[in-house]
Amino acid sequence: MSNSGNKRTVVADMDAGEVGTIQAIGEQIRHQVTSMGVRPGQRLEFHTKQPFNGPVVVSVGRSMTSLSREYARKITVTLD
Repeated sequence: MSNSGNKRTVVADMDAGEVGTIQAIGEQIRHQVTSMGVRPGQRLEFHTKQPFNGPVVVSVGRSMTSLSREYARKITVTLD
């Protein structure tokens, strides 16, 4: 059984164009991000990373949103 394509990472470490499935969300930010559609089991596509530790831009479902780097470090995904 191949394990390729099942790499776990946090959103902050993703690169433009990468897609993954959200696995876990830090307890302290769960309420804030679920209101933006960021939920375990959802597919997330990474778009851009703003410079100087700025926010990251992702899409979940049909919605595009930005997340602070602090939040992006607390969301774990499995890359496709």
